Order: sequence, then structure tokens, then C-alpha cells
Amino acid sequence: MTRHDASDLAARLGRQAEAVCRHYLSSGVRQGRYWLVGDARNTPGRSMFVRLNGPESGRGAAGKWTDAATGEHGDLLDVIREACGLADFKEVADEARRFLSLPHP
Repeated sequence: MTRHDASDLAARLGRQAEAVCRHYLSSGVRQGRYWLVGDARNTPGRSMFVRLNGPESGRGAAGKWTDAATGEHGDLLDVIREACGLADFKEVADEARRFLSLPHP
């Protein structure tokens, strides 16, 4: 998978950020423009926040997240990796495509 493909998947997930959060981070809750949860492994709490709205890329992009307790940050592909316990990026991309109802390449 090329970097462009990963960026495209992340952007597509960002367009559906709230649905992604409700599915993979179900221990969290929406508060304004953010989804709050304990961490990317779906632990209950409020230290991690995911932006639900914003541009597709760059500063403030939808789907970008930060964990205030640890300083970790990333995109929704990272959330899928952590929430599902996946190690291989191919598995992460396959799961993202499944969620988005996209065909496998």
C-alpha cells in the first residue's frame, strides 16, 4: 500500500469520524465537536479527544486525535489498529476498507 492510499483511507475515515468513533471507540461520548474517550484502545475516560469536524487534512483535520494523558496522537487508522489489536498495516487497511464498504484492491 502506498502512502497515498493510506492518506486516502484516513481522509475517507475522517469524513465519517463520528461513525468511526461510535463503532471503534464505543466507550466514549460526543461533546461538541469532539469524541472523548480514555485512549485509542477504547478504555473509558476523557483524556483522548478525536476531532469530528474540520478539513480533510492539515491542522485541525477531522479524524485526528490526541491523548492529553500520554501525548500520543494520530488518525483514525491508528484508532482502528489499537481498538482491534492489529499489528500489520495491511490488516488495518483491510478493516478500514471493510468499515467504509470499499472493495479490496
